[in-house]
Amino acid sequence: MRWKKLLAAAVAFSSLTVAGGVMFEEKVSAEVIEIEQENIMSVMGVAEVFGDGEKISAAIIEYAKDISPKSVSTRDFKVADKRIEAVYVNDEPTLTDKNKTGRFVILKFAYENTAFSGSLENRPRPNNDNPRAGDAPMHSNRQLPDLNFSVQQIGTVRAVDGTKFLPSEKTFASTSTLEPVIDSFQQFIYTDPVSGNSMPYNLRLPKNYNPAKKYPLLFFVADASANINEIKTPLFQGNGATSFAQDKYDCIILAPQYTADLVDKLGMMTTDENIWTDGLELTKNLLFDVIENYAVDKNRIYGTGQSQGGMANIAISDRYPDLFAAQLLVACQWNVDEMSVLRDKNLWIVVCEGDTKAFPGMNAAVANWKNLGARVATNTNFWDSKASIADLNKKIRQIERQRANINYTVFAGGNHMYTWSFAYNISALRDWLFKQNLGRN
Repeated sequence: MRWKKLLAAAVAFSSLTVAGGVMFEEKVSAEVIEIEQENIMSVMGVAEVFGDGEKISAAIIEYAKDISPKSVSTRDFKVADKRIEAVYVNDEPTLTDKNKTGRFVILKFAYENTAFSGSLENRPRPNNDNPRAGDAPMHSNRQLPDLNFSVQQIGTVRAVDGTKFLPSEKTFASTSTLEPVIDSFQQFIYTDPVSGNSMPYNLRLPKNYNPAKKYPLLFFVADASANINEIKTPLFQGNGATSFAQDKYDCIILAPQYTADLVDKLGMMTTDENIWTDGLELTKNLLFDVIENYAVDKNRIYGTGQSQGGMANIAISDRYPDLFAAQLLVACQWNVDEMSVLRDKNLWIVVCEGDTKAFPGMNAAVANWKNLGARVATNTNFWDSKASIADLNKKIRQIERQRANINYTVFAGGNHMYTWSFAYNISALRDWLFKQNLGRN
Protein backbone atom coordinates (compact mmCIF):
# COMPACT_ATOMS: atom_id res chain seq x y z
CA MET A 1 0.00 0.00 0.00
CA ARG A 2 1.26 3.44 -0.88
CA TRP A 3 0.88 6.46 1.35
CA LYS A 4 2.01 10.05 1.36
CA LYS A 5 2.68 12.46 4.16
CA LEU A 6 3.63 16.09 4.28
CA LEU A 7 7.09 16.79 5.60
CA ALA A 8 6.15 20.45 6.18
CA ALA A 9 2.88 22.32 6.24
CA ALA A 10 1.51 23.27 2.85
CA VAL A 11 -0.09 26.41 4.23
CA ALA A 12 2.06 29.43 4.88
CA PHE A 13 3.01 30.71 8.31
CA SER A 14 1.78 34.28 8.85
CA SER A 15 2.59 37.01 11.33
CA LEU A 16 1.11 40.43 12.05
CA THR A 17 3.28 43.51 12.26
CA VAL A 18 2.24 47.07 13.06
CA ALA A 19 4.18 49.83 11.34
CA GLY A 20 2.91 53.39 11.35
CA GLY A 21 -0.48 52.18 12.38
CA VAL A 22 -0.74 49.95 9.30
CA MET A 23 -1.28 46.23 9.74
CA PHE A 24 0.24 43.84 7.14
CA GLU A 25 0.67 40.10 6.85
CA GLU A 26 4.16 38.54 6.40
CA LYS A 27 4.05 35.12 4.74
CA VAL A 28 6.82 32.53 5.02
CA SER A 29 6.29 29.70 2.52
CA ALA A 30 7.23 26.18 3.53
CA GLU A 31 8.49 23.62 0.97
CA VAL A 32 6.29 20.59 0.45
CA ILE A 33 8.30 17.37 0.03
CA GLU A 34 6.41 14.32 -1.07
CA ILE A 35 7.54 11.09 0.55
CA GLU A 36 6.31 7.75 -0.73
CA GLN A 37 6.86 4.34 0.75
CA GLU A 38 6.51 0.83 -0.70
CA ASN A 39 6.86 1.90 -4.30
CA ILE A 40 8.68 -1.27 -5.35
CA MET A 41 6.67 -2.64 -8.24
CA SER A 42 8.39 -6.02 -8.73
CA VAL A 43 11.47 -8.06 -7.88
CA MET A 44 13.13 -10.42 -10.35
CA GLY A 45 16.00 -12.82 -9.73
CA VAL A 46 18.87 -13.61 -12.09
CA ALA A 47 20.33 -17.09 -11.66
CA GLU A 48 23.86 -18.21 -12.47
CA VAL A 49 25.33 -21.71 -12.40
CA PHE A 50 28.43 -22.06 -10.24
CA GLY A 51 30.61 -25.05 -9.44
CA ASP A 52 28.47 -25.81 -6.40
CA GLY A 53 25.17 -25.39 -8.26
CA GLU A 54 22.72 -22.80 -9.51
CA LYS A 55 22.18 -19.74 -7.31
CA ILE A 56 20.66 -16.29 -7.49
CA SER A 57 23.50 -13.95 -8.45
CA ALA A 58 21.56 -10.70 -8.88
CA ALA A 59 18.21 -9.04 -8.23
CA ILE A 60 16.38 -6.56 -10.46
CA ILE A 61 14.07 -4.23 -8.51
CA GLU A 62 11.51 -2.18 -10.40
CA TYR A 63 10.39 1.15 -8.92
CA ALA A 64 7.45 3.36 -9.82
CA LYS A 65 9.70 6.23 -10.89
CA ASP A 66 13.14 6.78 -12.39
CA ILE A 67 15.80 6.44 -9.69
CA SER A 68 18.83 8.67 -9.26
CA PRO A 69 21.96 6.47 -9.43
CA LYS A 70 23.67 8.69 -6.85
CA SER A 71 20.96 7.91 -4.29
CA VAL A 72 21.49 4.15 -3.98
CA SER A 73 24.21 2.12 -2.30
CA THR A 74 24.77 -1.40 -0.99
CA ARG A 75 23.66 -0.17 2.44
CA ASP A 76 20.13 0.63 1.22
CA PHE A 77 19.02 -2.98 0.70
CA LYS A 78 19.00 -6.26 2.55
CA VAL A 79 18.63 -9.81 1.22
CA ALA A 80 18.79 -12.76 3.61
CA ASP A 81 21.90 -14.94 3.20
CA LYS A 82 23.30 -12.64 0.50
CA ARG A 83 26.06 -10.06 0.59
CA ILE A 84 25.39 -7.21 -1.83
CA GLU A 85 28.67 -6.26 -3.46
CA ALA A 86 27.43 -3.72 -6.03
CA VAL A 87 24.36 -1.66 -6.91
CA TYR A 88 23.51 -0.13 -10.28
CA VAL A 89 20.56 1.68 -11.84
CA ASN A 90 19.37 0.84 -15.34
CA ASP A 91 16.61 1.92 -17.71
CA GLU A 92 15.74 -1.67 -18.60
CA PRO A 93 15.45 -4.91 -16.58
CA THR A 94 18.85 -6.30 -17.55
CA LEU A 95 22.17 -6.71 -15.79
CA THR A 96 24.68 -3.88 -16.13
CA ASP A 97 27.92 -2.64 -14.61
CA LYS A 98 27.26 0.99 -15.56
CA ASN A 99 24.68 3.37 -14.16
CA LYS A 100 21.90 4.70 -16.36
CA THR A 101 18.95 6.62 -14.94
CA GLY A 102 15.85 4.44 -14.97
CA ARG A 103 13.27 2.55 -12.90
CA PHE A 104 15.39 -0.55 -12.30
CA VAL A 105 17.85 -1.04 -9.44
CA ILE A 106 20.27 -3.94 -9.92
CA LEU A 107 21.73 -5.69 -6.87
CA LYS A 108 24.74 -7.91 -7.53
CA PHE A 109 25.50 -10.54 -4.91
CA ALA A 110 28.90 -11.81 -3.85
CA TYR A 111 29.60 -15.50 -4.54
CA GLU A 112 30.95 -17.97 -2.02
CA ASN A 113 31.65 -21.64 -2.72
CA THR A 114 29.54 -23.51 -0.16
CA ALA A 115 30.58 -27.04 -1.19
CA PHE A 116 31.78 -29.13 1.74
CA SER A 117 35.56 -29.54 1.50
CA GLY A 118 36.28 -31.71 4.53
CA SER A 119 36.64 -35.47 4.84
CA LEU A 120 33.63 -37.49 3.71
CA GLU A 121 34.52 -40.48 5.89
CA ASN A 122 32.37 -39.37 8.81
CA ARG A 123 29.70 -37.69 6.74
CA PRO A 124 26.48 -39.76 6.60
CA ARG A 125 25.32 -41.00 3.22
CA PRO A 126 21.93 -39.72 2.01
CA ASN A 127 20.69 -43.33 1.96
CA ASN A 128 22.09 -46.83 2.24
CA ASP A 129 20.87 -48.46 -0.97
CA ASN A 130 24.26 -48.50 -2.70
CA PRO A 131 24.65 -51.90 -4.41
CA ARG A 132 28.32 -52.33 -3.53
CA ALA A 133 30.62 -50.83 -0.95
CA GLY A 134 32.13 -47.62 -2.29
CA ASP A 135 29.63 -47.11 -5.10
CA ALA A 136 27.37 -44.07 -5.17
CA PRO A 137 23.82 -44.62 -3.85
CA MET A 138 21.46 -45.80 -6.58
CA HIS A 139 18.88 -43.17 -5.71
CA SER A 140 19.86 -39.54 -5.29
CA ASN A 141 18.14 -37.19 -2.87
CA ARG A 142 19.10 -34.11 -4.92
CA GLN A 143 16.43 -31.40 -5.06
CA LEU A 144 15.86 -28.62 -7.56
CA PRO A 145 17.57 -25.38 -6.45
CA ASP A 146 15.47 -22.97 -4.43
CA LEU A 147 15.76 -19.67 -6.29
CA ASN A 148 13.25 -17.72 -4.21
CA PHE A 149 14.36 -14.73 -2.17
CA SER A 150 13.05 -11.45 -0.72
CA VAL A 151 14.40 -7.89 -0.76
CA GLN A 152 14.04 -5.28 1.96
CA GLN A 153 14.76 -1.60 1.38
CA ILE A 154 16.42 -0.38 4.57
CA GLY A 155 17.70 2.99 3.33
CA THR A 156 16.13 5.99 1.65
CA VAL A 157 16.07 5.89 -2.15
CA ARG A 158 15.43 9.03 -4.20
CA ALA A 159 13.80 9.40 -7.57
CA VAL A 160 15.14 11.93 -10.08
CA ASP A 161 12.12 14.17 -9.47
CA GLY A 162 13.02 14.47 -5.77
CA THR A 163 10.55 11.89 -4.49
CA LYS A 164 11.89 9.94 -1.53
CA PHE A 165 11.16 6.25 -1.04
CA LEU A 166 11.47 5.64 2.68
CA PRO A 167 12.91 2.56 4.40
CA SER A 168 10.38 -0.11 5.24
CA GLU A 169 10.17 -3.25 7.32
CA LYS A 170 8.25 -4.91 4.51
CA THR A 171 10.04 -7.50 2.36
CA PHE A 172 9.29 -7.97 -1.31
CA ALA A 173 9.40 -11.54 -2.61
CA SER A 174 10.79 -12.33 -6.03
CA THR A 175 8.10 -13.27 -8.51
CA SER A 176 10.19 -14.45 -11.48
CA THR A 177 13.69 -15.71 -12.29
CA LEU A 178 15.87 -15.28 -15.35
CA GLU A 179 18.09 -18.28 -16.21
CA PRO A 180 19.90 -17.00 -19.31
CA VAL A 181 22.50 -19.77 -19.62
CA ILE A 182 20.24 -22.71 -18.81
CA ASP A 183 17.57 -21.33 -21.13
CA SER A 184 20.08 -21.41 -23.99
CA PHE A 185 19.84 -25.22 -23.92
CA GLN A 186 17.06 -27.24 -25.53
CA GLN A 187 15.68 -30.49 -24.15
CA PHE A 188 15.10 -33.63 -26.21
CA ILE A 189 14.58 -37.39 -25.77
CA TYR A 190 16.68 -39.95 -27.59
CA THR A 191 15.24 -43.44 -28.19
CA ASP A 192 17.74 -46.14 -29.01
CA PRO A 193 16.52 -48.01 -32.11
CA VAL A 194 18.13 -51.27 -30.94
CA SER A 195 17.20 -51.51 -27.26
CA GLY A 196 14.17 -49.23 -27.32
CA ASN A 197 15.45 -47.46 -24.20
CA SER A 198 14.96 -43.69 -24.05
CA MET A 199 17.22 -41.06 -22.53
CA PRO A 200 16.56 -37.32 -22.17
CA TYR A 201 19.32 -34.88 -22.96
CA ASN A 202 20.18 -31.18 -23.06
CA LEU A 203 21.63 -29.67 -26.21
CA ARG A 204 22.98 -26.21 -26.87
CA LEU A 205 23.74 -25.03 -30.38
CA PRO A 206 26.04 -22.10 -31.15
CA LYS A 207 24.51 -18.74 -31.95
CA ASN A 208 23.66 -18.51 -35.65
CA TYR A 209 24.11 -22.26 -35.98
CA ASN A 210 24.67 -23.18 -39.62
CA PRO A 211 24.31 -26.87 -40.60
CA ALA A 212 26.69 -26.25 -43.48
CA LYS A 213 29.54 -25.47 -41.06
CA LYS A 214 31.38 -27.75 -38.63
CA TYR A 215 31.46 -27.06 -34.90
CA PRO A 216 33.33 -28.51 -31.92
CA LEU A 217 31.24 -30.78 -29.68
CA LEU A 218 31.51 -30.68 -25.88
CA PHE A 219 30.17 -33.87 -24.27
CA PHE A 220 29.52 -33.55 -20.52
CA VAL A 221 28.24 -36.21 -18.13
CA ALA A 222 27.38 -35.34 -14.52
CA ASP A 223 27.99 -37.36 -11.36
CA ALA A 224 25.50 -39.87 -9.92
CA SER A 225 23.94 -37.31 -7.59
CA ALA A 226 22.34 -35.85 -10.72
CA ASN A 227 20.48 -39.11 -11.42
CA ILE A 228 16.98 -37.76 -10.77
CA ASN A 229 14.08 -37.38 -13.19
CA GLU A 230 14.50 -33.64 -13.81
CA ILE A 231 15.94 -33.34 -17.32
CA LYS A 232 17.86 -30.10 -16.66
CA THR A 233 19.81 -31.49 -13.69
CA PRO A 234 23.17 -31.65 -15.55
CA LEU A 235 22.79 -27.91 -16.13
CA PHE A 236 22.06 -26.75 -12.58
CA GLN A 237 23.96 -29.28 -10.39
CA GLY A 238 27.29 -27.66 -11.27
CA ASN A 239 28.92 -25.86 -14.17
CA GLY A 240 30.57 -28.69 -16.07
CA ALA A 241 28.29 -28.05 -19.05
CA THR A 242 27.31 -24.41 -18.61
CA SER A 243 30.88 -23.08 -18.20
CA PHE A 244 31.43 -23.85 -21.89
CA ALA A 245 28.27 -22.00 -22.99
CA GLN A 246 30.24 -19.00 -24.22
CA ASP A 247 30.71 -17.42 -27.62
CA LYS A 248 34.49 -17.94 -27.36
CA TYR A 249 34.06 -21.71 -27.63
CA ASP A 250 31.35 -21.56 -30.34
CA CYS A 251 30.50 -25.21 -29.78
CA ILE A 252 27.67 -27.69 -29.59
CA ILE A 253 27.16 -28.88 -26.00
CA LEU A 254 25.58 -32.24 -25.20
CA ALA A 255 24.61 -32.99 -21.60
CA PRO A 256 22.69 -36.29 -21.26
CA GLN A 257 20.52 -36.90 -18.23
CA TYR A 258 20.67 -40.37 -16.67
CA THR A 259 17.37 -40.38 -14.80
CA ALA A 260 16.19 -42.21 -11.70
CA ASP A 261 13.86 -44.18 -13.99
CA LEU A 262 16.87 -45.34 -16.01
CA VAL A 263 18.66 -46.36 -12.80
CA ASP A 264 15.65 -48.47 -11.84
CA LYS A 265 15.42 -50.02 -15.30
CA LEU A 266 19.06 -50.44 -16.33
CA GLY A 267 21.04 -50.03 -13.12
CA MET A 268 23.79 -47.48 -12.52
CA MET A 269 25.60 -46.04 -15.53
CA THR A 270 28.98 -46.79 -13.91
CA THR A 271 30.08 -48.81 -10.89
CA ASP A 272 33.37 -49.52 -9.15
CA GLU A 273 33.49 -52.86 -10.96
CA ASN A 274 34.48 -50.82 -14.05
CA ILE A 275 32.31 -52.82 -16.44
CA TRP A 276 30.46 -51.79 -19.58
CA THR A 277 26.79 -51.38 -18.61
CA ASP A 278 23.51 -51.00 -20.48
CA GLY A 279 23.51 -47.40 -19.25
CA LEU A 280 26.91 -46.78 -20.86
CA GLU A 281 25.70 -48.33 -24.10
CA LEU A 282 22.68 -46.02 -24.16
CA THR A 283 24.82 -42.96 -23.35
CA LYS A 284 27.34 -43.85 -26.05
CA ASN A 285 24.59 -44.38 -28.64
CA LEU A 286 23.12 -40.97 -27.80
CA LEU A 287 26.53 -39.36 -28.28
CA PHE A 288 27.02 -41.02 -31.66
CA ASP A 289 23.51 -40.02 -32.74
CA VAL A 290 24.22 -36.34 -32.02
CA ILE A 291 27.57 -36.56 -33.82
CA GLU A 292 25.88 -37.92 -36.93
CA ASN A 293 22.83 -35.63 -36.94
CA TYR A 294 24.44 -32.27 -36.19
CA ALA A 295 27.25 -30.33 -37.83
CA VAL A 296 30.01 -31.76 -35.64
CA ASP A 297 33.70 -31.38 -36.42
CA LYS A 298 34.90 -34.94 -35.78
CA ASN A 299 38.43 -33.65 -35.21
CA ARG A 300 37.21 -31.57 -32.27
CA ILE A 301 35.02 -33.75 -30.05
CA TYR A 302 35.79 -33.04 -26.39
CA GLY A 303 34.72 -35.16 -23.42
CA THR A 304 34.44 -34.17 -19.80
CA GLY A 305 32.67 -35.29 -16.67
CA GLN A 306 32.89 -35.69 -12.92
CA SER A 307 32.81 -38.96 -10.96
CA GLN A 308 30.21 -41.08 -12.84
CA GLY A 309 30.63 -38.72 -15.79
CA GLY A 310 34.41 -38.99 -15.84
CA MET A 311 34.16 -42.77 -15.59
CA ALA A 312 31.73 -42.81 -18.51
CA ASN A 313 34.16 -40.69 -20.52
CA ILE A 314 37.03 -43.08 -19.82
CA ALA A 315 34.96 -46.17 -20.61
CA ILE A 316 33.79 -44.74 -23.96
CA SER A 317 37.31 -43.59 -24.81
CA ASP A 318 38.72 -47.02 -23.93
CA ARG A 319 36.42 -48.58 -26.53
CA TYR A 320 36.76 -45.76 -29.05
CA PRO A 321 40.25 -44.31 -28.50
CA ASP A 322 40.09 -42.23 -31.70
CA LEU A 323 36.83 -40.50 -30.79
CA PHE A 324 37.88 -37.62 -28.51
CA ALA A 325 40.41 -34.94 -29.39
CA ALA A 326 40.87 -34.40 -25.64
CA GLN A 327 39.19 -35.08 -22.32
CA LEU A 328 39.00 -33.22 -19.03
CA LEU A 329 38.51 -35.86 -16.33
CA VAL A 330 37.40 -34.63 -12.90
CA ALA A 331 37.37 -36.73 -9.71
CA CYS A 332 37.15 -40.13 -11.40
CA GLN A 333 39.02 -43.40 -11.96
CA TRP A 334 38.68 -46.63 -13.97
CA ASN A 335 40.38 -49.95 -14.56
CA VAL A 336 44.08 -49.13 -14.88
CA ASP A 337 44.82 -51.85 -17.43
CA GLU A 338 41.93 -50.79 -19.68
CA MET A 339 43.14 -47.18 -19.51
CA SER A 340 46.47 -48.23 -21.04
CA VAL A 341 45.01 -47.54 -24.51
CA LEU A 342 44.79 -43.83 -23.56
CA ARG A 343 48.54 -43.39 -23.11
CA ASP A 344 48.78 -41.29 -26.29
CA LYS A 345 45.55 -39.35 -25.79
CA ASN A 346 45.23 -35.71 -24.72
CA LEU A 347 44.04 -35.86 -21.11
CA TRP A 348 43.84 -33.40 -18.25
CA ILE A 349 43.03 -35.04 -14.93
CA VAL A 350 41.94 -33.09 -11.84
CA VAL A 351 41.64 -34.72 -8.42
CA CYS A 352 41.76 -33.71 -4.77
CA GLU A 353 44.22 -35.26 -2.34
CA GLY A 354 41.30 -36.10 -0.05
CA ASP A 355 39.44 -38.11 -2.70
CA THR A 356 39.82 -41.66 -1.41
CA LYS A 357 38.97 -43.24 -4.78
CA ALA A 358 40.06 -40.92 -7.59
CA PHE A 359 43.39 -39.89 -6.03
CA PRO A 360 44.85 -43.39 -5.56
CA GLY A 361 43.11 -44.60 -8.72
CA MET A 362 44.64 -41.92 -10.92
CA ASN A 363 48.02 -42.24 -9.20
CA ALA A 364 48.06 -45.85 -10.38
CA ALA A 365 46.91 -44.93 -13.89
CA VAL A 366 49.57 -42.21 -14.21
CA ALA A 367 52.30 -44.58 -13.02
CA ASN A 368 51.15 -47.13 -15.60
CA TRP A 369 51.15 -44.58 -18.42
CA LYS A 370 54.67 -43.49 -17.50
CA ASN A 371 55.82 -47.10 -17.56
CA LEU A 372 54.35 -47.35 -21.06
CA GLY A 373 56.37 -44.34 -22.17
CA ALA A 374 53.64 -41.71 -22.08
CA ARG A 375 54.55 -38.05 -21.55
CA VAL A 376 52.96 -36.97 -18.27
CA ALA A 377 53.16 -33.52 -16.62
CA THR A 378 52.28 -33.15 -12.94
CA ASN A 379 52.41 -30.48 -10.26
CA THR A 380 55.13 -31.15 -7.69
CA ASN A 381 53.26 -29.46 -4.84
CA PHE A 382 49.54 -29.87 -4.30
CA TRP A 383 47.65 -26.72 -5.30
CA ASP A 384 45.28 -24.58 -3.24
CA SER A 385 41.78 -24.83 -4.66
CA LYS A 386 40.84 -21.52 -3.04
CA ALA A 387 43.55 -19.58 -4.87
CA SER A 388 42.44 -16.91 -7.32
CA ILE A 389 41.46 -17.96 -10.83
CA ALA A 390 44.29 -15.80 -12.16
CA ASP A 391 46.80 -17.74 -10.04
CA LEU A 392 45.36 -21.13 -11.00
CA ASN A 393 45.33 -20.16 -14.68
CA LYS A 394 49.01 -19.29 -14.40
CA LYS A 395 49.77 -22.69 -12.85
CA ILE A 396 47.80 -24.48 -15.56
CA ARG A 397 49.76 -22.69 -18.28
CA GLN A 398 53.03 -23.66 -16.59
CA ILE A 399 51.98 -27.31 -16.75
CA GLU A 400 50.83 -26.82 -20.33
CA ARG A 401 54.25 -25.51 -21.36
CA GLN A 402 55.71 -28.93 -20.57
CA ARG A 403 53.90 -30.11 -23.73
CA ALA A 404 52.88 -33.46 -22.30
CA ASN A 405 49.77 -35.09 -23.72
CA ILE A 406 48.69 -36.29 -20.25
CA ASN A 407 48.45 -33.66 -17.50
CA TYR A 408 47.75 -34.63 -13.89
CA THR A 409 46.98 -31.94 -11.32
CA VAL A 410 46.28 -32.63 -7.65
CA PHE A 411 44.75 -30.15 -5.21
CA ALA A 412 45.47 -30.19 -1.49
CA GLY A 413 42.85 -31.58 0.88
CA GLY A 414 39.31 -31.49 -0.40
CA ASN A 415 37.20 -34.52 -1.16
CA HIS A 416 35.57 -36.34 -4.04
CA MET A 417 32.49 -34.13 -4.56
CA TYR A 418 34.29 -30.91 -3.68
CA THR A 419 36.58 -31.28 -6.71
CA TRP A 420 34.06 -30.21 -9.33
CA SER A 421 32.91 -27.24 -7.29
CA PHE A 422 36.04 -25.41 -8.49
CA ALA A 423 37.54 -27.40 -11.39
CA TYR A 424 35.38 -25.98 -14.19
CA ASN A 425 35.92 -22.41 -12.96
CA ILE A 426 39.54 -22.57 -14.15
CA SER A 427 39.29 -20.99 -17.59
CA ALA A 428 42.79 -22.09 -18.64
CA LEU A 429 41.66 -25.72 -18.30
CA ARG A 430 38.70 -25.12 -20.59
CA ASP A 431 40.92 -23.25 -23.05
CA TRP A 432 43.46 -26.11 -23.10
CA LEU A 433 40.70 -28.55 -23.98
CA PHE A 434 39.58 -26.52 -26.99
CA LYS A 435 43.13 -26.12 -28.30
CA GLN A 436 43.35 -29.86 -29.02
CA ASN A 437 42.63 -31.19 -32.50
CA LEU A 438 42.95 -34.66 -33.96
CA GLY A 439 44.01 -33.12 -37.26
CA ARG A 440 42.52 -35.85 -39.40
CA ASN A 441 41.51 -35.18 -43.02
